[in-house]
Amino acid sequence: MVDADDDDHDAIPSHTPQEKPAKRVRMSASLDPETRAWLRRIAMSHAHLQYIVRLFGRPETAGGQSREGETYAARASRGDRTLLYDAVGYVGDELAELRQEIAARMGSAPTTTALPGTADKVRTMCERAEQGFDLFIAGDTPIDVR
Repeated sequence: MVDADDDDHDAIPSHTPQEKPAKRVRMSASLDPETRAWLRRIAMSHAHLQYIVRLFGRPETAGGQSREGETYAARASRGDRTLLYDAVGYVGDELAELRQEIAARMGSAPTTTALPGTADKVRTMCERAEQGFDLFIAGDTPIDVR
């Protein structure tokens, strides 16, 4: 890119004509940082799988050396399915970990001593639903209170 004062030079494109610029997903400014981070991790996992799919379609576009010693392009050219296996395993592990983090967050609402069926309990459950928490939290007053 060129500064506005630099009229002598043309702006240099950020990508070559053969490449497409990276697409950016714009997230709402009102998103909390935790949700934003989770969405980024999901997007990165998706991008990783997309790369592997494109790699098998056009292996010559691949760069980098794999752990096995040959290039990713060579492995994709010969149809090496371990690339698929490793990618799915990596993404599966990442998404499983992410799912556990989200579940833990959803289950972290403060407990209530309000008895089931009371207006306080209904109000508490409505607040939990609005805030994205689980409705039933371990530690709430049990149904069978004597």
